[in-house]
Amino acid sequence: MSHPHESMFPPNVAESESKSKPTHPYKPSKPILGFSTWSTQLLDKVPGYGGKHIHPWFNENNIKQISDIMKQRFPAYTYINLDSGWSDGVDEFGRWTYRKDLFPNGMKALSDYLARNGHKLGLYILPGIRSEAVEGANRIYGTEVQFTDIVVNKLDGNGFKGSTFAPDQHDQSIQQYYNSIADQFAEWGIGYVKVDGCGPGGGDRWYPFQSPDNRECLTMMYNAFQKHNIWMEISWYLDPTYAEDWVNICNGVRVYVDIESYSASTMTTPYRVFRRMALTEKWAKTGLVGAEHGMFVDLDIVAVGMTSNGQCVDGLWSDGIRMSYISFWALVSSVFCLGADPRAIPDVYIKMLNHPDILYIHQSGIMAQPIGSGDASKNRKQVWWKTLPDGRICVGLFNSHVYPIMYGVPHEVSFTFADMGMTGGTLYDVWEGKDLGNHNDEYKIKLSAGECQVLFIAPYK
Repeated sequence: MSHPHESMFPPNVAESESKSKPTHPYKPSKPILGFSTWSTQLLDKVPGYGGKHIHPWFNENNIKQISDIMKQRFPAYTYINLDSGWSDGVDEFGRWTYRKDLFPNGMKALSDYLARNGHKLGLYILPGIRSEAVEGANRIYGTEVQFTDIVVNKLDGNGFKGSTFAPDQHDQSIQQYYNSIADQFAEWGIGYVKVDGCGPGGGDRWYPFQSPDNRECLTMMYNAFQKHNIWMEISWYLDPTYAEDWVNICNGVRVYVDIESYSASTMTTPYRVFRRMALTEKWAKTGLVGAEHGMFVDLDIVAVGMTSNGQCVDGLWSDGIRMSYISFWALVSSVFCLGADPRAIPDVYIKMLNHPDILYIHQSGIMAQPIGSGDASKNRKQVWWKTLPDGRICVGLFNSHVYPIMYGVPHEVSFTFADMGMTGGTLYDVWEGKDLGNHNDEYKIKLSAGECQVLFIAPYK
């Protein structure tokens, strides 16, 4: 089908744009550390939070407070990401607009404030053209192209039906549309975008692949955002079969459904945490994740420590499970965003989340591999390992025996040094800060359900 604007652009541009790889690749060497709002937007029964995307709890003032607290208490964490609910529509050019009731001084003023604390502001968006832009007969910035001319078929642009439309063809006008969004975000000082409803993928555990294939749109979005070194995260439950495509169109990729339990009073469960191991193993096998490739897995937020009125509401059952949660995210160098409000995390959990060795393991940007099956439901004795930049080996041993509503049993978890190409080495317990001496051939430890041990190993020379 021809469109009236086609003559405005060079011939064959649609084909060349849709098949081209990003022209301005932004390939960071380490995963981000930060805070994201969605988990707390679900806590309708926790005072001061909730509201989901309709009446989100966050606003200009409390985001500034969070930035001030993060600077003091979480100095390594630099991103503050607003999830769904920050935007209330589009402007005359179909670009996302912010809610003036939440941000009366605008996004630029907020990001400038955050920048003075060393932080970057992140926003949530969707691929495709927002339905309001099409229904309002808007045009693309810098052109005379009307959205009604390029969205005739009205196919869904993402996994949330009816929220955006896919363009009928992906040509230079669509690239210009995404460029205009990225340019405006850059003017606002945005450093991160979470692009939701991406596919092939999406859906949930029982009904996967609910998102349309929007790789052409995502490639154009990536082209636009990378010109400004804006981190682009794609979500949710992306299919690792297409890892060779994802590595060229994102910096972070969600491996599974939301980690939140969608309770109004608690955040997640241990079962949801350990369930992610099986999905993570699939991404580890692609060999396309980590600092070398500039793409990192995103296991979703780290909900550890959220406390209200003296009660921890993170939904986790013990500090041992909290350590396992933090440890596994660090071992696989996942995108690592706090789900708990940094203002509401007690000192004991601040210490866990700031542990210097754990942060070193995480910021290495290297993805750990499992020894044996990485499916925590089938193999309760999980062992994951990687070689760090300084030559040491990092090993995580986990007893993943937890059920949706109860603990499992203790297990002896072990590995042989031959599994990692060694005969033995000198061991150090990271969480305990304790030297464990020399070990040969095999190492084993008994762990209670949900607990872990993280080791540094200096191999024998």
